[in-house]
Amino acid sequence: MCRLRLFLLACLCVGAGCRREEPPTFQGLSQSAYVWRQGWDVAAVASLAPGDLPAEVGELIVLVGECGLGHPPRAVRPPWPQLLATGRRVSLVVRMGTGSALGGPQEPNLQEGFTLLNVGLAAARTAGLTITQVQVDFDCPVRLLSAYAERLQVFKRAAPALAVTITALPSWLQAPGCEQLFKSVDSFTLQVHATQRPSAKEPARLVSAAEALRWIAQAESLYHRPFRVALPSYAYVACYARSGTFLGVRAESRELPAGTAYTQLMPAESLEVAIILMTLKSGRHPLVRGVDWFRLPFPGDRQNWTRAGLGQIVRGEVLAARCSVELRSQGALTDLAVYNPTEQPLPLPPVLARWSGASWVGADAAAGWEVAPPAGNTLRFTVDPRAGFLAPGERRVLGWFRLTQAAGSLTAEVVSEQLSR
Repeated sequence: MCRLRLFLLACLCVGAGCRREEPPTFQGLSQSAYVWRQGWDVAAVASLAPGDLPAEVGELIVLVGECGLGHPPRAVRPPWPQLLATGRRVSLVVRMGTGSALGGPQEPNLQEGFTLLNVGLAAARTAGLTITQVQVDFDCPVRLLSAYAERLQVFKRAAPALAVTITALPSWLQAPGCEQLFKSVDSFTLQVHATQRPSAKEPARLVSAAEALRWIAQAESLYHRPFRVALPSYAYVACYARSGTFLGVRAESRELPAGTAYTQLMPAESLEVAIILMTLKSGRHPLVRGVDWFRLPFPGDRQNWTRAGLGQIVRGEVLAARCSVELRSQGALTDLAVYNPTEQPLPLPPVLARWSGASWVGADAAAGWEVAPPAGNTLRFTVDPRAGFLAPGERRVLGWFRLTQAAGSLTAEVVSEQLSR
């Protein structure tokens, strides 16, 4: 009888040990936005008025410094009183490039970045902000993830009351050292956009819903801990030499790298982003606790959604994505312009113009387009290989043409698909 009791007790213990853990419960999805500015002008400061911010964005992640990016360490001095007046939670982030972090016996050497973070933290607290969390944005080489974890542990021990988070790349998830890295911080934000270097041999893409959701599922299954996801609102222009050599990417700068022969446009495709967001809101990935938008739009941004556009996406809408063509004729001369009425940057479009009742005399294209002699009564304006984006709300002249006399009828339309370059 004693042996029977021991056997039954052992069975109960084994059964208890095999009991499956309760699946995590979806707790909703909070929304944050990166305030990623190196300089602040009057318009940018004024746009921090609480009524000008998307209501759904409850936290601002403010850049306070950059280092290791090809220039000396740079402290950023945000307008703290205006940030305080937004009523949003505020956390701080520092961007660290590999330029100063690698190559020495202490690699990665992150001291410059940690110093910038501490300077920003002190300034924010002096201005009256309550800062409880900071983030380190460092694209650490996979081989150094364990060393990165050790540097973060030292930083965290120096500020035990401060939550420390990091941005994480999908390429880290199955790498040795990633588990140690995630254990060294309070949380992480998985970046699912701009994860690979663009290549001239294949279409450049900023974000893919299928890839992003696969990485999110992978992070959940491997690490079983809450995290956030970074999604994009901006667009990049990838630049290449004639040989196909990658020269870099450009965001708000209209200056292209020397030797640029052609470009690839990398927008934040609103449909792809909307699919990711809709899936996360459904609760299918309950360990994802929020979305960090990169980046909060500001007045003058040319390659970013507008704030109204960001609000539409957050509410589950898809942004309109079509330009219109405008014609203005004075007798035999016609000017053409394109207009972007949407809330997102759009690629410069190719345009077809058609007429009747007259013959063609000549034409010319503005910067960003090219034009060839017409085929019959149809004139095609193609996009220059180095073209970029048409900003939200932007109207731009694309060219003109002259006929022998005023046309009997005249139309122009955007070509639905970009012509191959």
